[in-house]
Amino acid sequence: MRMRRVLSVLTLVVLLMTVPQCGWAISGQEALFGGVEIGQEPPTQGEPQAEAGAPTAAALAAAGQYPTLRLGDRDGEDSMAYIVFMQNRLIELGYLRDAADGVFGQNTETAVRAFQRNNNLEDTGIADAATQQLLFSDLSTLVPASEDSTMFGGEVTRVQNVLGMWGFYGGKVDGLSGSGTESAIVQFKEYIHGFDPMFGVTPTPSPTPTLNPEGMFAEMDMVFDLPLDVPVDTSATDATITPALMEFVDGDREFQVYRMTVKKGNTNAEALRVQTRLHQLNYLYAADGNFGALSENALKYFQRKNGLPETGIADEQTQRVLFSAKALEGEEYVFPYKLVVDVGDQRVYVGEWTGSTYEGPIHTYKCATGKKDTPTPLGTYQAGGKAGGEWYYFKQFHCYAKWAYQIVGGVLFHSNTVSQPKGKPGDGGLGHRASHGCVRLPLEAAKWIYDNCPSGTTVVVQE
Repeated sequence: MRMRRVLSVLTLVVLLMTVPQCGWAISGQEALFGGVEIGQEPPTQGEPQAEAGAPTAAALAAAGQYPTLRLGDRDGEDSMAYIVFMQNRLIELGYLRDAADGVFGQNTETAVRAFQRNNNLEDTGIADAATQQLLFSDLSTLVPASEDSTMFGGEVTRVQNVLGMWGFYGGKVDGLSGSGTESAIVQFKEYIHGFDPMFGVTPTPSPTPTLNPEGMFAEMDMVFDLPLDVPVDTSATDATITPALMEFVDGDREFQVYRMTVKKGNTNAEALRVQTRLHQLNYLYAADGNFGALSENALKYFQRKNGLPETGIADEQTQRVLFSAKALEGEEYVFPYKLVVDVGDQRVYVGEWTGSTYEGPIHTYKCATGKKDTPTPLGTYQAGGKAGGEWYYFKQFHCYAKWAYQIVGGVLFHSNTVSQPKGKPGDGGLGHRASHGCVRLPLEAAKWIYDNCPSGTTVVVQE
């Protein structure tokens, strides 16, 4: 493969995902749509065909560009997805437990520090050129993240396991006490407090009365009504792992898993618990306490997987399975649709949820993904959703597009671009790599995704 500039042959061998030239029919298994053949439409005569072997971070190495990345940075709009590529690599090596999102947040900084420390670099948390060059080098030369007992396990793991099982913690069980774990502890304590106001509260002992040595009715010093400097026990509802909390976690005190039936339209703490557990088990993407149509469909999927009546109602029978260790996980989040971007044949395929899988495609759209030197990052993402109104302005390129929909970071679905926010963008140039990383679509296709795919929709970018 011809490259503009080669920094390291070894680096490129590992990072370039060289595959045979894509055919124009892709199996349903490859496209993740449950056994239906997709991509049957051949390219039109004379249409430029996409080259095989789209680079990922190798594009950076080839250009010799590793911009310094630090806390607070974000990938630009329709630009090289530097942070997404870095996050995907940190995930692969086990340093980052979050999904790639194109935002250099605190968890990404912590992951960069850990990588630097384990690989004999100064642990600044800043991804400078030296850090990135090593990060994208041969896997065999790198030290991956370890899961020793100093980072994982102990009380935190037990708390995450149990609070996750009971619908208070929706994150991964990793033994790390982060904001998600702390929020779950607070939520659990407040929940229990609603039924037992004395939960975790240490009673303040009453003072022992002292008799006046001169007699009960002797003149006594004047007493002013001043506030007493008495310590207040806040551990009853804060994020501290207390003995009272561990009584529930270790089974010394029983937790009542079922209190009321949850169904579509409910907005309460029990609906939030059901949603949070469905999220942790990979059925529902987001938990907000509003049990709507997506939650109902996700619950039906859970019921089907676990041999329960598919009612979409979380009755006592369903909850006793849901809030137990025997609950089976789902294969993927439930949404009305799933989007697969294939950079090999420059098509976007739309699959539809049928109750147990996504089938299709129900729509196939010609597209234009990122060019070789600004590729669209491969991976599976939960979309950010609508990026604005009808028109979206790209400041860096001084142009406009219609119906922008965020995939990850600064990578968007959108129509072709125009110089002014008026008229109808055409469909020219689709069918081959042409963008700075975004996925350009016919106008009607961009509008359909914008209107029909909620935030969080699964988007797979594959080759």
